[in-house]
Amino acid sequence: MAAKRILMTGASSGIGAATTELFAAAGDEVISLDVQAAPPGAHTHIHCDMSDPASIDAAVAQLEGNFDALLNIAGVPGTVPAELIMRVNTVGLKHFTEQVVGRINDNGSIVNIASIAGFNWARHLKDINELLAIDDYEQAAEWCKARDMDGNTAYHFSKECVVVYTMQLAGRDLKRGLRANSISPGPVATPLLPDFKEQAGGGQLDWVIDTIGHAAEPVDIANVVKYLATGECAFVNGQDIVVDRGFSAGLAMGWVDKNESPLMKARAAAKS
Repeated sequence: MAAKRILMTGASSGIGAATTELFAAAGDEVISLDVQAAPPGAHTHIHCDMSDPASIDAAVAQLEGNFDALLNIAGVPGTVPAELIMRVNTVGLKHFTEQVVGRINDNGSIVNIASIAGFNWARHLKDINELLAIDDYEQAAEWCKARDMDGNTAYHFSKECVVVYTMQLAGRDLKRGLRANSISPGPVATPLLPDFKEQAGGGQLDWVIDTIGHAAEPVDIANVVKYLATGECAFVNGQDIVVDRGFSAGLAMGWVDKNESPLMKARAAAKS
């Protein structure tokens, strides 16, 4: 089988580094973009700051040829300023994708990393569509800034936007077989896990991890990324794949009792 060309943001650590390793081991060519140094296994590395449109444009100018898959893995947690969250997780992701989507080969794939934090996208669809309709990077960033979100709210909204943008991309070019899917992980044991615990607060994420047994390893998510990007899944399109060891299913079916969570207990105590 011919080697694939994989274009990946956020490739240098966590899920991105694990994904780079998988593709490199398969003999594929990884073109990595990140603010950090090149990950092991990358064929080509380009410095790119997803919060800066000039940096994104400069990175795009250095790209050569077409690609079999685009993997948008770059992201920041809710412990950083809200404006930075929206710039990296949503506005930068879209700005980069729109410039390279035409260079994805026929029957190629886009995989975006969302989060189970984006579960409530349907509740905010009007605002999400309004933001995603803004093509100019700085205008979109200003739209986000005007909402005056805190970090936690911005993180949830940014990932809701990723889920919706992915569904929009799924219909972009069906005639040539282009697919787009997102992945919504639960807790993952990356260097950012302490930030996510701080973001959730009150031991909430520790409760989630205890409930499902353990956090995912980066490779657990990377395996799903690789499958969606280049696996035998030509009819999987426009889907958000939840990878949380069943936690979301447990909430829906009742075998996870959300009232036992630190957050819900704190709310109940505040009302009493």
